[in-house]
Parts: sequence; C-alpha cells; structure tokens
Amino acid sequence: MTYRHFNNETTRSSVIRAVANTENEAAWSRLFDLYAGFIYSIARRKGLSDADADDMVQVVFADLARNLPTFQYDREKGRFRSYLTGLVNWRVMDRLKLAKRDAELKKDFWEAARAASEGDADNFSEREWQASAMEEALRRMKSETRPEHYAAFVASAVEGQDTETVTRLYGISSDNLYQIRTRLTAKLRETTAKVLAEMDDPGAAGPRP
Repeated sequence: MTYRHFNNETTRSSVIRAVANTENEAAWSRLFDLYAGFIYSIARRKGLSDADADDMVQVVFADLARNLPTFQYDREKGRFRSYLTGLVNWRVMDRLKLAKRDAELKKDFWEAARAASEGDADNFSEREWQASAMEEALRRMKSETRPEHYAAFVASAVEGQDTETVTRLYGISSDNLYQIRTRLTAKLRETTAKVLAEMDDPGAAGPRP
C-alpha cells in the first residue's frame, strides 16, 4: 500500500468556503480529511484528469453539504462507502457524458450503488476506503507521537524501507525500531478501526442540523 495523502489546500479552502455557512468549519474540515482522498481516487480511476478529479472533490462535497444535514444512516440499506462510491460514480458519469441520468437509477440508488461496487470495482473501492482510513489514522497519530518515532515508523512499516537504512537515518538501534514498530502498529490498527467506524457513519463524525 502506498502512503499518499490528498491534501490540496486550495481545494480544502474552496470546500470550506462553500459549506462553512451551512455548518461548523471544523466539522467540515474533519469530513474533508476523512473522505477527500477517497473521492479523488475514485474519480481518477473512472478516467478524470488530475484537475477534473480535484474539481470532483468539490462537487461531491457540495452534494454532501446539501444531503448530510438530513441524512439518516441505515446499515441495512448498505454501507456509507457504497453511498459515497455511488455518488462519485454518478457525478463522474455525468461529467464525462458517458450515460444519461436515469430516473430508475435515482429511485433505486442503493441497489445501483451495490451493483456498481461488485467485482474489481468493489476491490478497488475497498482498497481506497482502507487506504483513506489508514492515512487519516496516521495523520491523527502524528500529533500524538514523538516526531522521530513517527518518522521511523512510517519509513519502516508504511514505506517499506529496510531496517539498516531506517536505523542509520534516525540514529536508533534495530531493537528500538522493533519496539517502535510493535507499539505504533498496534496504535495504527486501533486508530484505523475508529476512523473506519466514523467513515461508515458520517452522522457521528460530521455536521448535524
């Protein structure tokens, strides 16, 4: 898994300016950190250019600003990832003019979203969902971890650099690196699980009416 974080500050600023008048800026900034990378990756996967995918992040957040205040999460209808994936796919299809909007698609939105996420598409969205959660978990851990320990952990466990290189770069022993990896790997699992729970239930993490 490649460590990458969608952190376009221009896009972030545009999103916050667009939605801040409807809710708390900090809450929307939190949602941006949770979902922007996932939206961007799906848009790129579907064929949008870098600039268009960046714009798609703003388009989807505009939709969320309209819908989340009254959104009722119902796990029986499907995971929030299915909803968000379906929303991005729908907007991308509209942008590329690959298909006309269909009234039946809107009526049976959840069924269409689940169908669209089967097979390879579902595997891709699952990987991106997990990657987005891990990146947000790492972002949170960074502020709670000694900088040199965090940097060594990312270099070794996330980026896959060899032990000799990491111990030389950060001036630590191999035993110390092992202890750092063991402790922070457990912390990463715990934090990622919390982030995934938040991503699946935006009502608990995001703006409320």
